[in-house]
Amino acid sequence: MILRNMDRDKRGQVTLFIIIAIVIVAVVILAIVLVPQLLPRERIPPTVLDPEAYIADCVNLHLEPLVEVLASQGGYLETGNCIFYEDICRHYLCYTTTPYINCTNQEPLLKEHVEEELKTKLQQENVVKNCISSFAEAARKQNWNVEACSVPKFSVNLTEGRINIPIECDITMSKGQEVKKFEELNPFLKWPLFEFVILSKEIINEEIENCDFDPLAYMTMHYQIEIEKFRTGDGSKIYILRERETGKEFVFAVRNCVLPGGVF
Repeated sequence: MILRNMDRDKRGQVTLFIIIAIVIVAVVILAIVLVPQLLPRERIPPTVLDPEAYIADCVNLHLEPLVEVLASQGGYLETGNCIFYEDICRHYLCYTTTPYINCTNQEPLLKEHVEEELKTKLQQENVVKNCISSFAEAARKQNWNVEACSVPKFSVNLTEGRINIPIECDITMSKGQEVKKFEELNPFLKWPLFEFVILSKEIINEEIENCDFDPLAYMTMHYQIEIEKFRTGDGSKIYILRERETGKEFVFAVRNCVLPGGVF
């Protein structure tokens, strides 16, 4: 009887040790998988051996803050015909001052307007030119001989999920017998500006046709986008478009089908 009890105790201890070992292994695996995702990732700058990535990194450092300002102001970088909401100029994309009258689309070519706004600002600040010069300087410090165009040509175009900055610039790198040549670069910034522009146009068209837009009906069919709508004291509406995954926003105003005296 005593031996049987001792055997049971030993088997119980072995089982307990096995369970503890399994738990320890599981904790270690979870730590290996989850901890790197929880820790802030260190930004690794691109190498000069990849001019497109290097120049894209440089351009995006200047471009993204411009995009955030533009998106917060309804597609404009400067103040204009707008209403201030949370101390920021929210431009009217559809506007009327006449009671009972449907608003007029203030920017029928909104996509082209946004592209031109960004291109003009990048040109004014010599962003692309300076980023190419920065790349050439960094490459020379690593003993590369670099020849690059002095006046790069570039454009800005919006596509799904991206702001593209195609650049035409002849770049030649040489070191000993090794020679690298580049004529076109295609940097881009991941940002849902295209989607926001398309949705803004849809909202404006619905406002013009029906004097209003139903965010709930839209979100029922498009979960990835959140839409908030606020009414102000003068009958204006503030639309906030938000990508749920990233929290990125596009905000604009509409003044439409307003009753006399601002009653709505």
